[in-house]
Amino acid sequence: MKLKDAREAAGYTQESLVLKINEHMKCTLRHYQNVEYGLKTPNVTLGLLICQLCGVEPREVEEWKIKPGQNW
Repeated sequence: MKLKDAREAAGYTQESLVLKINEHMKCTLRHYQNVEYGLKTPNVTLGLLICQLCGVEPREVEEWKIKPGQNW
């Protein structure tokens, strides 16, 4: 599932989700946008929090899956 789809299904805008995240830890709107667009990978704590708030399993988030041939 795309992170954007999970966020929208949970009833959040990017801004409202970041406000909710900031109740638990620091995250800027720009950083969250980079995570949602697949430009950045969140640390474990942020990734798990996003998944909990959006009601999605971490392994189901498309942007975080390892792609064939991806360099690690």
